[in-house]
Parts: sequence; structure tokens; C-alpha cells
Amino acid sequence: MNASINPPSPLSSQESYQAECLFALEPSIETLVGEAVKAGWKRDAITLAILMIVAGLAGSEGFVSQLS
Repeated sequence: MNASINPPSPLSSQESYQAECLFALEPSIETLVGEAVKAGWKRDAITLAILMIVAGLAGSEGFVSQLS
């Protein structure tokens, strides 16, 4: 899997920045899930694993405190 992720546009507002990030990452995540399914993993296990990874990243980056 060799994903290409688009960078944010330089004039993004806060709202459009988050939407752009979502659209930039979505194809790569869908490809990752598809590859994992092809390898024999169940979709629910893949989804849980991704959520656990994201939760760990959010915790290590202080994401929750940034929401306040």
C-alpha cells in the first residue's frame, strides 16, 4: 500500500481544514481496511483495532485537552 495524502489548502478555515483532513485520509483508511479484510481479518476487529490506535494517539498528543 503506497498511499498519497493531499496536503491542506493554504487558505483553509478551521471548519474546512477538518473536512479537508477527513477527505484526505478517508481513501487511505478505506484501502487499509480493504487490505486487512483481504488478509483474512474480520471488519469489526479491524475497526476496533483502528479505534484503539486512534485513541492511543489522541491520548499521547493531548487531543482531549485541545477540545476544551
